[in-house]
Parts: sequence; C-alpha cells; structure tokens
Amino acid sequence: MSAKDLFEQRKKYSNSNVVMNETSQYHVQHLATFIMDKSEAITSVEDAIRKLVQLSSKEKIWTQEMLLQVDGQSLRLLDMESQEELENFPLPSVRHSQTVLNQLRYPSVLLLVCQDSDQSKPDVHFFHCDEVEAELVHEDIESALADCRLGKKMRPQTLKGHLEKIRQRLSILPAAPGPAPIPFQRFGGDSPSTKNRVGLPTPLGELGLRRRESLEEEPRAALAQRIEKETQILNCALDDIEWFVARLQKAAEAFKQLNQRKKGKKKGKKGPAEGVLTLRARPPSEAEFVDCFQKTKLAFNLLAKLQKHIENPSAAELVHFLFGPLDLIVSTCGGPNIARSVSRPLLSRDAVGFLRGHLIPKEMALWESLGETWTRPRGYEPAPAMAKYVKVLYDFTARNANELSVLRDEVLEVLEDGHQWWKLRNRSGQAGYVPGNILAETRLEDAPQEQVRGGLPCPAMGRLGRGEVAKDPARTPPCGD
Repeated sequence: MSAKDLFEQRKKYSNSNVVMNETSQYHVQHLATFIMDKSEAITSVEDAIRKLVQLSSKEKIWTQEMLLQVDGQSLRLLDMESQEELENFPLPSVRHSQTVLNQLRYPSVLLLVCQDSDQSKPDVHFFHCDEVEAELVHEDIESALADCRLGKKMRPQTLKGHLEKIRQRLSILPAAPGPAPIPFQRFGGDSPSTKNRVGLPTPLGELGLRRRESLEEEPRAALAQRIEKETQILNCALDDIEWFVARLQKAAEAFKQLNQRKKGKKKGKKGPAEGVLTLRARPPSEAEFVDCFQKTKLAFNLLAKLQKHIENPSAAELVHFLFGPLDLIVSTCGGPNIARSVSRPLLSRDAVGFLRGHLIPKEMALWESLGETWTRPRGYEPAPAMAKYVKVLYDFTARNANELSVLRDEVLEVLEDGHQWWKLRNRSGQAGYVPGNILAETRLEDAPQEQVRGGLPCPAMGRLGRGEVAKDPARTPPCGD
C-alpha cells in the first residue's frame, strides 16, 4: 500500500468514526433487517441469526454502507453520502443489542432489536462493523442504554476509552480489511458460480488439430498468454454483470418490502426500517447502467474471440446465459433507449456473426431492439443509397423561390418524396419542390439521350438548398463520366 493510499484510508477512517462529547459515529454496513414474526419463522434472536447465516452461505446478502450515530437520546442511521437521516431509534425502543462474531463471512456483526410503541412486531437489524470492532460499538450502545434506564452518566467514561482505542488504530498500519468479495451465483438459480465462468484454457499441447491454424499464425507461448489474459477479462466482466443484476434484484426486494410496510399506515409518517429500505430500493444511476451495457458488449466480443478455446461452459452457452441478465437490465431501465446510446465498444464482425448464428428468436428480438450500436460491426460502411429519378408528365412553372420550374418529359433526381410535393434537382443543379401528381418514377437509362449527355444530376454531387443554383452548371460532371 502506497503512502497516498494509506493517507486516504486513515482520512476515511477518521471522518467516518468519530467520538465527540456525547455523540459517537461509526461506519457500518447494513446486512439485513428481519421482522420477528412466526410467519417468517423468526420468533427469537437465534432464529434471526440462523436466517442470516443461511443467506450468507448462499451469497444472498447485499451490503449497504451507512453511518451509525449514538447519543444520549437515540441511535441514528445516516446516508453515507448525503448525511440524510435514514432511521431514528429512540433509546427506549432499542430492546436488545449483541455481537455476532465469526459466524459469517462478515466476522464482526452488531445485532439490534428495535420496537416502537406503535409497532406490533420488533425488527432485528444486522450491521457489519468493518472499521471499529462490533464489541466497541456494542459497549457504547449498552452504556447509552444503561444511562437512559438508570439516569446515570457512565457513558462519557466509556467514550473516553473508545476514543483512545480509535486513536491507536489511526497510528498503526492499516485497518483490517473487510471480507474478500466473491462472485455472485448464477443468475436465476442457486448453482455454483463456476458453471457460468470460463476455466483456464486447455494447454496448447492438447488443443488438437482444430487449433493448428492459430498456432501457425501466433507463437505458442504468446497465444497461450493472450488466451489466458482474455479469459480473465471475460470472467471479470461476467462477475460485474452478475453483481449488477444482484443489486437490481435486491433493490426490487427492498421496494416490495417497503410497499408492504406502507400498507395501512398513515400517510406522511415514516415507519420503522423504511429509511433503510428506501436507500436499498434506490435504483442505480444511468452511468452505472451504461457501464454494465458496455461490459456486456465486451463479453460478446471476447466470447466470439475465444469460442474455439473455451468449453464447459462453451461460448454459445455463455451467450444464452448473458441474455437473461440483459433482458432484466433493459426492462429495469425502462426500455432499450439507454442501451441504444452505448456506442462503445462496437461489436466486432466475428461477434455479430457469432450472435446471429447462435441466438434463439427471443434473444434475437431483444438484440435487434437495441439498435445499430449493437448489431452493426466495427468498420461497417453502409452501401450508398441508389438514386431515384422521376419523369415530368406536365409543364409546371414555379410560383415562389421554394418551387422549381420543370418541363414535360424532363427527368430529375428525387431529393425528398412527399405525399403532395416532391423535392427534385435538375441537370443544372437547381433544386426545389414540384407537385407529386405530375411526376412518374423512371429509370436513368430511360431518360432522353440529350439529357444524359447534357449531364443529369449525379448521386455523388453535393446537395444544394432550396432554390439554390450551382455556381457553374457547365462544370457539373455527367453521371456517365
């Protein structure tokens, strides 16, 4: 760790964890909140801990950073960024607190049981104390509760000891890190995440005859190194996509719980745990959606590139897997508009061909709905549009600068075809509007020879505005030259 990183870590630690007068503040990660209810199979603190352990073992816990403040009247939860108050638990509503140590991948957990006077069933809250140990936070809360119940002032002495310990932490090398992140499980199921990850590539000596062309084009060692690097990047992209999808699912769950708690409650009054649920239900920003779409396109490019080198799962299986999360992400952000705006990275020609050869109809419809930034490969150049010509059936004299005078049997190039008026350009480069009911579509080869020799407008010519005339019509090259 560099000196700058250490300085930033200490700065964050000191800003988040504060003991001042009778108010203390700790950086915590909210893990879960359960209602103590028979219908939820939670009738005791032990049941709540057991459920949290089960969720942790299935990697179904989504942490949310926040600040926990303790003073002589209440416990408060604050938004980490805005400092907005999420929850306020008056001390008399805190029925129980304890630590849960080394039972989860989060080693230092604080448990709070809270119940307001108008709350029929208590809530059990779990917090991971990742910077200041749960034992210290628990001692602080217990001293505040004891002072509240007994009317004593013992907490200042407790805070004094805590302040000294926090200062000692700041003077040594860095604070203990939180649990190492692990990949989320396969989307939509509980099967191990290794099922949708690419294993290390097969050693080149076992690649077989189908790899011989690649080996001839690229040295063995360089090829193996490139494949391994691209496989790692692909797995990282898959991890990030699943992490984002898990976040969307947790936000949807929080939104559902929030609506359930709001039913039958008086308007305008925030109920217990609604602040935390509101924070958890907050959707990702547009920039985060764009980032996930970019990683999805990167994954498509890498799958096409590695399709001959990966198996169990194969590249085709992973493509089908990716379209589940992609469908959810597109629907969550309100449709394909954000995805359509993601122009980089463009898909390679191999990726476009790979998708067209493997997608099922439902997946193909979703892919094509995302627009040309997803379906057109890098280096795509659209074929030049074929010029369209019309023949004039009757003479027409322009009545203003926007219209164009034409003669019977004259052949002109179509610039805009409308219902009543068509914008045309003649062989002199003049452009303007002509009534559509005096025109008939024709082919260039059917035009009178004198018009062709005289120089009909060529599709490659620069476009002129309404009523504009080419500065030197005689220099306009005929289409045949």
